[in-house]
Amino acid sequence: MIEIKTYCGHIRNWKLLCKELDIDNSLSRAEREEAIIIAAYKKWGGDMANHIYGMFSFALYDTDTDTLFCLRDQFGTKPFYYYVTDSGKLLYGTTIREIMESDGFHKKLNQKMLQIYLTMTYTTGEETFFEGVKKLLPGRFMTFKNGEIKITRYFRPTFEPDNSKTLDEWADDIHNTLAEIMTEVKSSDEYVESFLSGGVDSSYVLAVSDAPAANSCGYDDSRLDESGLARETADILGRKFNRCVITPQEYFDIVPYVMYNMEQPLGDASAVAFALGCIATAKGTGICYSGEGADEFFGGYNMYRN
Repeated sequence: MIEIKTYCGHIRNWKLLCKELDIDNSLSRAEREEAIIIAAYKKWGGDMANHIYGMFSFALYDTDTDTLFCLRDQFGTKPFYYYVTDSGKLLYGTTIREIMESDGFHKKLNQKMLQIYLTMTYTTGEETFFEGVKKLLPGRFMTFKNGEIKITRYFRPTFEPDNSKTLDEWADDIHNTLAEIMTEVKSSDEYVESFLSGGVDSSYVLAVSDAPAANSCGYDDSRLDESGLARETADILGRKFNRCVITPQEYFDIVPYVMYNMEQPLGDASAVAFALGCIATAKGTGICYSGEGADEFFGGYNMYRN
């Protein structure tokens, strides 16, 4: 029997997998993705990583072989951590907090990370600021059996220049790829809004999406405020525009909350503003902004840097 122990993320190619694995695609997202993970593991084992794409990390337990199998997506969008106790027990989770709350964990500063952080302004590699807590790196899966950890790298990005197409042809490829991905990002019955900075990336994503509204952070100081350009973009695209004005007081008041939910320090001031924008958007759409949601958001944000 296969038991999913922890899961965080979203499988993008679920339609193809439902068809290939004979899964009812009318199930809710949570039920559907759990069924996909179990069926994919039964069919492909560790090679399931080469059949699934999206943003995800999870751990499942195979009772027949007494094996714990843990997988992190190709680019590490979703985090996954593990820790071995003095007694040899493996603690794991998609947040460090899950591990810290478990019996057998000893909280201790990993001083080796200080120099790395002060140099890079974020934590690199598999170690964390908590001694003994390690990250399963992107594009890897891990098995734990008979007290032994085995980590396998299943994905390695490569750079292969292709000069066979013109610039316009590459632009068309990018557009067609993004348009195709948009159908996988959300189902037709799901509601989304878009973040819009006024830059090229977010403007383009909004343009090819069906998001009815765009959300942007702004400041009273015009030297720092890009929301005017974002509003112009939203108007051109015919989308509703919401602007969250961030005051210095709000910014500094939320820093402890942001740092707590990130779990590890990150020297990127934009993360604080982004958090305020997320909270304002969630409130505006009536979405409940829970602690669990904060864990997932901040954990994912931090992992993008690794």
